[in-house]
Amino acid sequence: MSKRVLLVGPINAQGLGGRYEEMKVWATLLEECQFDVTVFSMFNSRFSMGSAQMYESAALIWPFFWKAFAPFRKFSVRFWGSRWFKTRRDTFFDTWEWAEFASGFDHIVLFITHQSRELRIFESDLTVPISVRFTGTIHDFSALQRHASLPDSLPRNYIFHSTFLAKGLNTTIRKVFIDQTTLAEQALLNNEITGQLKVFGMIGLFMEVKQMDQVIELFEEFPEFRLKIFGIGELQSQFERLIQESNLKNVELGGFVPPSRIDGLYADIDCLIINSKEETGPMTGIEAMAAGKLILSKPVGAMADRLPDNGSIFVSIDDLKRKILQLSGLPADEILQAKTVLRERYRKNYSISVLKSAIEDLVA
Repeated sequence: MSKRVLLVGPINAQGLGGRYEEMKVWATLLEECQFDVTVFSMFNSRFSMGSAQMYESAALIWPFFWKAFAPFRKFSVRFWGSRWFKTRRDTFFDTWEWAEFASGFDHIVLFITHQSRELRIFESDLTVPISVRFTGTIHDFSALQRHASLPDSLPRNYIFHSTFLAKGLNTTIRKVFIDQTTLAEQALLNNEITGQLKVFGMIGLFMEVKQMDQVIELFEEFPEFRLKIFGIGELQSQFERLIQESNLKNVELGGFVPPSRIDGLYADIDCLIINSKEETGPMTGIEAMAAGKLILSKPVGAMADRLPDNGSIFVSIDDLKRKILQLSGLPADEILQAKTVLRERYRKNYSISVLKSAIEDLVA
């Protein structure tokens, strides 16, 4: 009988974002390794991850309504999400319903930040091996110090994308380092690598933390280049207004591109820009490497580990401007070589086969 693995993480109402995509990668690779995979989210279990069975909290609290016909299920979710059940939701991971459900698995992997309520699962007395795959940057490790008091008999570990994200963390909890890969690997590897440098790109949810507006404003100084921004989010109207008011003919919003067409997105750009305040990956950095694209990135998340030289790292908008000017002065053969190096680095360190092996070792 194959081992049963439970992946836990909050899925947003749109089924979008880095956490969702990374959980999908893990679910797919674990299934390929013949594990029996189940996914749990407090809400929004309607989204699929491979063939994994999906659960949410209402399904455990009111199983009769959940298993009944669709209108009962919708009613139970709406009722469970109301203010009358806030206290019970906040303590859901201390309930017997959760304990009974979770204890039926051989390994649990939490895709959460250090502030998520799901961290209570890690801190519980469940004897099931539990891993935390941190999906947010931890700026204050004091929040994890209480884990030092967990009994040695409870199998627990932290999973980080990079050693950079665990710097300064002294802990008795085992640290594991597993980065990311992309399920679109083959399509991205089929992208042609050229010595061209004309189009820069940014990809992600339109949120303040991504700091896309700074780059939009910068490209007023680079009319010879184009900037294409792919994604959706609350700041879209602000970006549209900024582009219009500044009369930026070389900046455009490319909309949301589904994962099934991600290779076409990267075929449209020559260099990815990551200007985020913080990241844990990001997945876009891995995708760009597989596609054979240049990358200019803040030293966030795992990017300092991923990029082979500091020439690809910038620390401010002025520094990004200098990096773009430096790249623009390179001959086509050097640009081609730099792109090829990044793709080969992906093949060696971040391919599906490499990540599948690391994940299998973790839960075996």
